[in-house]
Amino acid sequence: MKHYDDKSNLAGMKIIFMLAQMFILAVVYMIVYTSFLAIQYAINLYGVSPIMYFPVIVALVIFPILLYKYRQMFNSGKMLVATVWTMGAASLVIILLYVYVAQVTS
Repeated sequence: MKHYDDKSNLAGMKIIFMLAQMFILAVVYMIVYTSFLAIQYAINLYGVSPIMYFPVIVALVIFPILLYKYRQMFNSGKMLVATVWTMGAASLVIILLYVYVAQVTS
């Protein structure tokens, strides 16, 4: 008879969380890339300043740092909180980039 081992479940959850974070990072970076293209379009078409790239660059730099902090939170035992913060941060970055690009291109 096999005994229940919580350590193997914890190791599996760490791997699943890491894979989920990589997928979320890929989705957010696709939105960031699209935002770069939209800002480039606005610069060429409307003549806006290249400083308009700044919020997109900030999102590009800050989001991986947030994911690293959430992974530390997950590893310290706050698994559900880290998952919620990861999804919330990704949603917020995507929505804010969408609103920003909509304002710049209109």
